[in-house]
Amino acid sequence: MSFYSLSVQRSGWAANSRPRIQIVGDWLTEIGFVNGALVQTLPKEGELIFTLSDKNINYSELYNETKKQGGTLHRIYIADTRTVQGLTLVTTGKHIAKCGFEYGDNLVAKCDYGSIRVRKAGKNTHLFNIGNLKKDYTGEPEPRIWLHGDWMNEIGFTPDTLVTVAAEQGCMTFTAHNKEIIYSEIVKYARKHKMKLIQVATTTYGQPLINTRGSRIDRAGFAIDDMIAAYYEYGVIKLQKFDPQRFGF
Repeated sequence: MSFYSLSVQRSGWAANSRPRIQIVGDWLTEIGFVNGALVQTLPKEGELIFTLSDKNINYSELYNETKKQGGTLHRIYIADTRTVQGLTLVTTGKHIAKCGFEYGDNLVAKCDYGSIRVRKAGKNTHLFNIGNLKKDYTGEPEPRIWLHGDWMNEIGFTPDTLVTVAAEQGCMTFTAHNKEIIYSEIVKYARKHKMKLIQVATTTYGQPLINTRGSRIDRAGFAIDDMIAAYYEYGVIKLQKFDPQRFGF
């Protein structure tokens, strides 16, 4: 059993767009979702369920049964585009809205063999997995955190904002500081409390970006591929390890 973070994207032009969920990764083979496999997608109250279908099942019967329940059928395929590569499962359409999902929602997927259950992450919560980057001199991988998206603009983490980073076991806290505060005062504050001082950058799409790595991630007890829950309010983002029970799993 494993968990992955997803989001509801938009398919098509704004005037005729539809909600879309895309799951990508060779890890899909580990739970039976191999290239060409048939997958039944059904909306339930508050969640979307992907079920691997038996090879010997009658396709027309499964199609009719799925349609009656408001779902759809898909095939796993291998994507090879500029932005997406590898095993891919995509679902698009009204059945996503039937679950209560909307464009921009952050989702969490519980993955067991032959089954993927997807739910909303919840209000003021953003989920992501710890990434990795090779160290400059040794080439060894080290954990890295990327936080980005329009949601950061709404809580005061706009581009060029100064941010202090505090770490303790099980938690990292990012605090945005008002741009009117004198820079030297923020530096003194960060040094006094042994915090790291960083600046919000910008992605190629113009979204705010926090990009950090190093000892503070280790100090919090986070490791590469860990799923992290970012709980946020205006001016503050707190990172903690993902707790399945807190999300109803």
